[in-house]
Amino acid sequence: MKVLIIGAGKTARELLRRLGKFWDVTLVDKSDKRFPYFKKMKPVKKLTLGDASSNVVLQEAGIDKTDFFVAVTNRDEINLEACVLAQKHKIKNIISMINDSDNLQKFRELGIRVICGSYIVAHQIEIFLESPMMLINSVGEGRGEVLEIKALRNSPAVGKSMREICPKDWLVGAIYRKGEIIIPRGDTTIQKDDLITIVGHSSLFKTVSKLFTLDVPKFPLEYGRNILVSVRDEQDIETSVEEAIYLTKDFKASKIIFLVSSGGVSIQYEAIIQKIVQLAEGKVEFDIKRIKKENGLEETIIEMTRHENIGCVVTNLCKIGILEKLMGTSKVVDLAHRINCPLLVGKKRFPYKNILVPANATRAAELAAEVAVDIGRIAKARVATASVSDPLFMASKDSIKWAQTALRHVRHIGEMHHFPIKEMLLEGNPIKEIANISEDFDLIVMGSSTRGMSILKPNVGEHIIHKAKSSVLIVTS
Repeated sequence: MKVLIIGAGKTARELLRRLGKFWDVTLVDKSDKRFPYFKKMKPVKKLTLGDASSNVVLQEAGIDKTDFFVAVTNRDEINLEACVLAQKHKIKNIISMINDSDNLQKFRELGIRVICGSYIVAHQIEIFLESPMMLINSVGEGRGEVLEIKALRNSPAVGKSMREICPKDWLVGAIYRKGEIIIPRGDTTIQKDDLITIVGHSSLFKTVSKLFTLDVPKFPLEYGRNILVSVRDEQDIETSVEEAIYLTKDFKASKIIFLVSSGGVSIQYEAIIQKIVQLAEGKVEFDIKRIKKENGLEETIIEMTRHENIGCVVTNLCKIGILEKLMGTSKVVDLAHRINCPLLVGKKRFPYKNILVPANATRAAELAAEVAVDIGRIAKARVATASVSDPLFMASKDSIKWAQTALRHVRHIGEMHHFPIKEMLLEGNPIKEIANISEDFDLIVMGSSTRGMSILKPNVGEHIIHKAKSSVLIVTS
């Protein structure tokens, strides 16, 4: 097949590298400076010196015998004139590069297929800046796009059917969910973490981005509208009640349910009730529910998170003795895995202005990052993430690479939400390092994927909860 290319520049060079030996290429340029280089390229059979917008030059190059005409000079007016001449010579296959998108319409009016390099590059950079995790390709000469986007857990589309979303100027071609491809229908519902392939007009990017990624912060309302506070003694009042009031007021929860544990009507119980009323009265709506110790505080908490629309449980630390460690007891983390919402261990470090997310390259850590960004947006707080590799003297390349990968996972969460996250790569013991820097933070948001603990295999999360100076929010699902 014969191809006539005008413009001996970088684009022509890249094209010729891709063409095989079955192509017969004639190259035209007004300068012979690059001809020695192009002469060595196998597809090039002829080099013609001259102005490509001249009919005489194009005839000399053999335009009447060519099958394809390619215009890739760096001047749009030359490309346009040359393409018009190619049309006059009845060439059916014409394509041109344009450098200025303002000239796009001139080419299209003549029915010339075009590629605008500056537009494609600028558009790809825009997409990267807006959403680095989004994959996108232009189709239909740049008039349409195929993009792949992940549905974040709190995006407006999650939980809605395709019929409810009612897309205009675009459609969902496929959904990748848990290893399977789903071809969606009207009643197909979008779920969190779905990887969605979308086809539509080139203007769809911002609309789709907002629908599947960005939304108003929802913590703790996405889990439930009420805050549950377990109160066993006056220490709980000192560490938990005021922080729960802060959560309710600033994060728009409906009310606080105080779950007070007492063995019977006593002076201590009445004093606790009175103190709660003094702290909460006129600030938030609240209920007080009393349980007897023998009924089991922990089981009551678990049951209430399943039936009482609870968005967050606030509790104080339970001390863990040596015997419990040997038995593999992990009280706080174990409770966090048994309830249907995040668990906050309050340490009276509010308001939240600095938030830390320990990163360990797990899905739980990514979820913690999403919650931390949510809280950060509401509280106007700064969010940082820290990953800990082995000490330098014993760290392997794999250990450092793992820590860097963990940070990258959290960074991507921030990028998808357009929220900056500071990254810290530490070395040493993860429990000690996170506990040491906790003094600089008001809240640690920690993802947990394991429950058990023993001396031989300690639960890192449980130790961080107990040693951290800041309040700790545990997220499991």
